[in-house]
Amino acid sequence: MGIALVWTILCFTGSAAADPPPAPVITEPATDGQLVHPADVHMEVTGFDNDTDACTDWEIWTADLARLVWHAPCATGILAGHIHLGDGSFVSPYTGLNFDSSYVLKARFIDSAEEVGPWSQRTFGTYPPSSPGGDIPWTPVQPGYEVDEVAGGLQLPVNIAFVPNPGSAPGDPLLYVSELYGTIKVVTRDGTVSDYATGLLNFNPTGAFPGSGETGLTGIVVDPSTGDVFASLLYDSDPSPADGPHYPEVIRLHSTDGGMTAATTQTVITMPGETQGASHQISNLSFGPDGKLYVHMGDGFDPTKGQDLTSLRGKILRLNLDGSPPADNPLYEPGDDGTLARDYIYAYGFRNPFGGAWRASNGAHYEVENGPSVDRLARVYPGVNYGYDGSNASMQTDALYNWDPSHAPVNIAFIQPETFGGSGFPASQMDHAFVTESGPTWATGPQVLGKRVVEFDPDPSTGEIGGHPHDLVEYTGTGKATAVGLAAGPDGLYFTELYKDLNSSSGIDPGARLLRIRHGLPLAPRLTSTSPVSPADANSPRVIGSALTIGSTVNLYTDPGCTALVGTGSAVELASTGVQVNVPDNSTTHLYGTATVGSDTSPCSSPALTYQEQSPLGGVASKVFDLKAAKRHCKKKFRGKARAQCIRRAKQKARAL
Repeated sequence: MGIALVWTILCFTGSAAADPPPAPVITEPATDGQLVHPADVHMEVTGFDNDTDACTDWEIWTADLARLVWHAPCATGILAGHIHLGDGSFVSPYTGLNFDSSYVLKARFIDSAEEVGPWSQRTFGTYPPSSPGGDIPWTPVQPGYEVDEVAGGLQLPVNIAFVPNPGSAPGDPLLYVSELYGTIKVVTRDGTVSDYATGLLNFNPTGAFPGSGETGLTGIVVDPSTGDVFASLLYDSDPSPADGPHYPEVIRLHSTDGGMTAATTQTVITMPGETQGASHQISNLSFGPDGKLYVHMGDGFDPTKGQDLTSLRGKILRLNLDGSPPADNPLYEPGDDGTLARDYIYAYGFRNPFGGAWRASNGAHYEVENGPSVDRLARVYPGVNYGYDGSNASMQTDALYNWDPSHAPVNIAFIQPETFGGSGFPASQMDHAFVTESGPTWATGPQVLGKRVVEFDPDPSTGEIGGHPHDLVEYTGTGKATAVGLAAGPDGLYFTELYKDLNSSSGIDPGARLLRIRHGLPLAPRLTSTSPVSPADANSPRVIGSALTIGSTVNLYTDPGCTALVGTGSAVELASTGVQVNVPDNSTTHLYGTATVGSDTSPCSSPALTYQEQSPLGGVASKVFDLKAAKRHCKKKFRGKARAQCIRRAKQKARAL
């Protein structure tokens, strides 16, 4: 009996020490039966103990639990708490989830002693198939707008930054585009695209997409005083392990050739220890009216970091341009030499604040943010806690608007007179906010929840941005394209597609476009010179200038009504080799031009460009009108009055020449 009692006690003690981990709490999908896109199922759990738990088993089953469809066995690291379809694998014969179908998500923890915890499960459904759309990939919903393609061939273009005071020459840099996998492109006035900087990541970012491949270079902004480009990205402190942790940093790139290529790269700030992963990383950069640099930080998939003032994650930071914290930051601690995380914090309590922009009418900063299943638009006040604690309910804290369910807002921009004179938009839309909604990751065709650019109006009584957004442009194609980058430019509102639209094999295929939403007619071109320079002996000179509307076709005319056509070319030709025209000998020709995009044509340009054609008279003409030779001819052939008349005619011809 004594031995049995001791054995019972030992067994009890041993089993207590080896209790399996508890069941996970599934937080995404947020509720049973929630509808998601079959290509973009976000799965998230809480309760994982980093000290004792080793990994998480993830599974998706058919609704009757009869067939396993997808799984990710023993997922570790960030993927133990938040995972996408691309981070696991489908079980044959399944290659994906079906539209308009029901499934069950299951998850369980495994601890470091290999004890397996109980399963948690949640039912969810998938959306019906998208409508097939039409022939126009992006369709303006509001009258008076057109969508033009400015550039193509981009790979994962996530953000746009305009040069604040761009030059007027065709080859002057107009804007920069950040590509997620470590390249910054420059687009000039004439629409030419080239590399500004490449190879900015010190690790291979390529992974599952959607999933762990959603990481790299994100935010970008141009310093208005120097033209330097600031960019935000992740770095690997020890690149030798292929799967090492990644940390955020901000870099500064300086050009010595007028902004066409980066000559030097300087680190502004690194944030070692602030582990960030796919999507929930450092993002938006902007300069405030105070000249300080504002940096948006995702929570790195750890919802506690937004409330943790010892961490830089889940925050909006305010920096001097040398990377130091300004002493007037709201949580700055005097005497600590600016080394604490709180010294850099401008506002906190965020999850994934992808987008940010400054509103000129009140000097305030606004952000758009992805939540678990509810997204947020908010005005950012210094020192304020925006409350994110891992729950959808906390995304309502200080929100001007919530997307419920999520539409995945990515960027925000204001149309305002202070930014390129209002970008050519009508006066009724000044001081309005515009937001890109990317919708489900790598989804096909039009989407109810996203793939559009929406507009927020100021409240008539308070002047604050808010109310329910209304659509400006929607995706109506049949491919993968969605709206991500956004910025107001001199001739419209520019946005980027994240993916190649059609015939793509994966989310990382190059082929995405830079697009522009413009209101009204294109702007008239500027005609500046000819080649050869006037006056010249050339009947087919080339007219050089700049088409202010990128991507337009230029027509040249000889009358101020632009009806007598003499030459046609592209905007790029006008700015580079010139557009050829034909003019008669010994003439003075006045040249005018129009720019055409689609079915829209600009007014006729003014003032006229004048070209003077001066052809030599040629050998025969010189002999006939050689006065001395003509007189000799008259004296030899005529006498009396006939001779006098001949000489008089010769003198008249000489005077005429």
